[in-house]
Amino acid sequence: MKPRILIYDKDQAITRQLFWTLCDTYDVVTANELQTALRRAAAYEPAVAVLDLNAPVAPGYEDAGVRILQYLKGHFPKLRILGMTVEIIPETKRKYFSLGVDELLDKPFDTQQLLDLLRRLAPLRSFDAAESGSFTLCC
Repeated sequence: MKPRILIYDKDQAITRQLFWTLCDTYDVVTANELQTALRRAAAYEPAVAVLDLNAPVAPGYEDAGVRILQYLKGHFPKLRILGMTVEIIPETKRKYFSLGVDELLDKPFDTQQLLDLLRRLAPLRSFDAAESGSFTLCC
């Protein structure tokens, strides 16, 4: 079974590109709106959420990515978070890590860097002997 990944970004082109980049290896669910991301996170319980942390909800409000992050960490504490941001400066890094982000990815990013981080956050399950059919019964 493939690890499930939730991708949230306001930009549909980015979520589509990430979906097609990851769909052969992961079970990918995407969202481009705050409420959709929250519903899909609750319904699908992903192993990792890839969140655009700078996606604005409206002027004067916390970024949607941060709101999703806070919801996910409150409801799914074991969920791993890969945050995407355009502003990885020391203060921003401290803020996001204190909120529960496991890894940060600077936008724009290299696809290989994304894949490496996801492998670390959601290792692909290797088949054990029973699943692969290479076991023997004794006695």
